[in-house]
Amino acid sequence: DVGGKSGSEVDGEGDGAAKAKERKDDDNNGGGDGDDHDHDRDALPPLRSITACHAECISALEALHRSSSRGPILRLLAHEETGHWASYQRDRRVRKWCKSNGVEFREYPQSGATRRLKDRDDFSERLNAFLAEGKRPEIDDPARFRDCGLVTTEDLADLDLPGRTRRLLRPGPASAGGDLPEIPLERAGDRPDRQRGGETLARTVLRSFLRERGSGYSRGISSPNSSWSTCSRLSPYLAWGHVSVRDAVRSVRERQAELKASRARGVDIGKDWLRSLSNVLSRLHWRSHFVQKLESEPLLEKHDLCPAYRRLRRGPDDWNESHYRAWSTGRTGFPFVDACMRCLERHGWINFRMRAMLVSFACWNLYLDWKRIAPRLGNLFLDYEPGIHYPQLQMQAGTTGINAMRVYSVTKQGRDQDPEGIFIRRYVTELRNVPKEYVHEPWKMTRREMVRCGVLIGDPPAGILPVESQTSDPNAPERRSYPAPIVDEKATAKIAKDRFAAVRKEESTRAMANRVYQKHGSRQKRRDGNYGNGIGGLGNSSKSSSASASASASAKRAKVS
Repeated sequence: DVGGKSGSEVDGEGDGAAKAKERKDDDNNGGGDGDDHDHDRDALPPLRSITACHAECISALEALHRSSSRGPILRLLAHEETGHWASYQRDRRVRKWCKSNGVEFREYPQSGATRRLKDRDDFSERLNAFLAEGKRPEIDDPARFRDCGLVTTEDLADLDLPGRTRRLLRPGPASAGGDLPEIPLERAGDRPDRQRGGETLARTVLRSFLRERGSGYSRGISSPNSSWSTCSRLSPYLAWGHVSVRDAVRSVRERQAELKASRARGVDIGKDWLRSLSNVLSRLHWRSHFVQKLESEPLLEKHDLCPAYRRLRRGPDDWNESHYRAWSTGRTGFPFVDACMRCLERHGWINFRMRAMLVSFACWNLYLDWKRIAPRLGNLFLDYEPGIHYPQLQMQAGTTGINAMRVYSVTKQGRDQDPEGIFIRRYVTELRNVPKEYVHEPWKMTRREMVRCGVLIGDPPAGILPVESQTSDPNAPERRSYPAPIVDEKATAKIAKDRFAAVRKEESTRAMANRVYQKHGSRQKRRDGNYGNGIGGLGNSSKSSSASASASASAKRAKVS
C-alpha cells in the first residue's frame, strides 16, 4: 500500500528487488534459468508488467518510500521465504526498515513451514491446518485496494530508483555484456534440455501425472531410466512458485476421491494408483518437514547439525581438489556416478536416489566436506530449494546425529537401477560400445576388449591415445579414453565409516544427537516403529531409516545400499 487516497500495492517478493506492480501477467514462457541469452540485447522484450530494481533491497525500498508521488509505503506484502543465510539476513534488514518507517510488513506462508516453531510436536498439526486452508486467504480489507488504482509507468517515470531495469537482465559481469555479476560467466548459459517453466506448463505436468503417469510412481521412482515419467516432475515448479504445495495436495486428494468413487462403482482402477498417490502425499509432507529444519535453524547451511562431527572431513589433508574436479565434471571412473553428474549438467534434474548416491560418493568415498560440494549441486539443480538442499546434504553426509549412515555402493546401484547400462551409455558416451557385462566396471576389460570397444580405460589422460592404439585404418572404430576409478570403492567407504562410527560412540555425541532430535526429529511414527523416512522433494524420494525418538538411534549400524 502506498499512502494517499489512491495508493498502490508494493510487492516484496524476497529476491532483493522491490517491485511496483503495474499489471499481473501470466508468465508461461519459462522459469528459473530459462531466459534465452543467445539473442541480442535489443531483441529482449521490455519490462511492461513490473518495474524491477536490481539493487540492494533497502535502498530500493527507501527510494520508493521517499520519492513516490502517491505517498509513502504503508504496507509491504511478501511470501515467507525459507532461504539461505544471505536471504535470511536480508529479510531481517527489511523487517527492521519497516519497523523504523512505520510500514506494516506482512508475509504469507507458502511451504508449510512455521515461523518461530517452538516445539516439533506441533509441526504436523500446523502443517495439516495449513494444507486444509485451500486457497490463499484473501486480503483482510478488499475495500482498501478497490479504489486505490495501479501505479503506472508515468507515475514512476521521474523516480530515481537504484538499479532500475528496463529489460530482462543477462547473467555475467558487465565486462562480458552481463548485468548480474553474481552469476559467474561459466554458469550464464541456458540448458536446452531442461524443463520449461511457467504456471501453465506446471499445471499441464500436474494434470498428466494425476491422469496418466502417476500409477507408476511407487514402482518407478528409483531408476534414472523410469523416473523421468513416473516421478511427478513437479519439483522445479514447486521451487519456483509456479504451483503451490497446497494446490498440489488439493489436486492429489481430489484425484484420490475420484478414483475411490470409481472403484465403489465397480470400475477397475488398477492396483497401483491409490498406493502411488498416497506416497505422493507423504512426500509432500516430507518436503515441508525438511524445509522446517532450515526455517528453525538458519545456520544449518553453514554448520553441522550435530557439532560432534565438525572435526571430520576438515583435516589439513582431507580435501582433495583433483577428486572434487573429477566428481563435479563426471570423470571419476565410476560410470554410474559420472552418468548421473553429466545428466544433471544437461537437464538440471535427476531422481532422488541418484542425488543421494552422488552425495554419498562425494562424502564417503572421496571424503569431501558437504559444505564445499553444496554450491556445485545447488548450481546444477533446476529445482534448488535451500530448505531441502542443506538438510538433505547433511543427512546423506552423516552429520545430523539422528540418521543412519547412508553409504551407497555406486557399482551395486548401477547394476540394480540400470542393469542393461542404458542410462550409462546415454550420458557416458565413451562407453557406448561397451557390452553389458563390463559397462558398470569397464576397467575389468582386457586391452584387446578395450580396442574392440573403441575406448581406453585409464592413462593416458582423457582424449589422448597412445601411439600403439592409433591406426590409419579408416574403417577402424573411433577410440576414446575414459578414466580408471579414482579411488577404491570398498576401502574408502570402510575408512570413512570407521571414523564416523568412532565419533558416534562417544557419550557426548549421544547427548548432542538427543538435542538435535528434540528440535528437528520427525514425530511421525511408521509401521515399523521408527520415526520418519528421509525424503527429499516431491518427485525425488527414497525410503531410508531415520532415528527413533531415543538418541540411542545414533548407535545404529551403517546402512549400505
